[in-house]
Amino acid sequence: MPRSPRQILLDASAGLWEGTFIRLDGAGIEAERFPTGLEVREVDGSVEAALTYRHTGRVARMRFQEPPAEMEISPQGHWSLGPDKVGPWSCLTELCLVHGERRRRVVVRHGAECLEAVVLVVEARPGIQEAAPAEPHRVSRQPAGGSRELWQLEANLQLETTNPRLPGEPLITELRWTPEPGLVHRLQRAYGPHGLPLPQLAVVA
Repeated sequence: MPRSPRQILLDASAGLWEGTFIRLDGAGIEAERFPTGLEVREVDGSVEAALTYRHTGRVARMRFQEPPAEMEISPQGHWSLGPDKVGPWSCLTELCLVHGERRRRVVVRHGAECLEAVVLVVEARPGIQEAAPAEPHRVSRQPAGGSRELWQLEANLQLETTNPRLPGEPLITELRWTPEPGLVHRLQRAYGPHGLPLPQLAVVA
């Protein structure tokens, strides 16, 4: 029997993840960094994600019975989250790629006209050594054709997204990760010219 999106999400992501959040400004320069712990579990029939900011002790929780409609989950357990539509205003898009006991997440903030900030999250299960980029981190950026820009977040991690934003053009954000030679995880979140979401692209090669 096929697994539900909820079960796929839990199979790939349930449990504890230790991470490093790196906040980059619109120029790709590190503005902030802090350690985190994220626990994903089932509580009273709901899925709960509890994020602990370890430098302050603050805990932020999100809980849902079923994944929200704005969340797309691939058969491999990769997922993306964003608004149900975009328009001439700011919006956030989150993408997560999973590779066994390691993950990469990005939270991308597009302003009305350009890319404003990116949060890179390097995560792994407890006991797995997963080094974050040296600080202060500064990514290389280059044109990727048309109104798209490529950010080299790590040696094996790329973010390609729309920057600048032009009226009537799609808003596309794609994350590509090569966690080991010959294996590429790829996830795309796209909105068409009228601001409505397009089907996700998730490829494991």
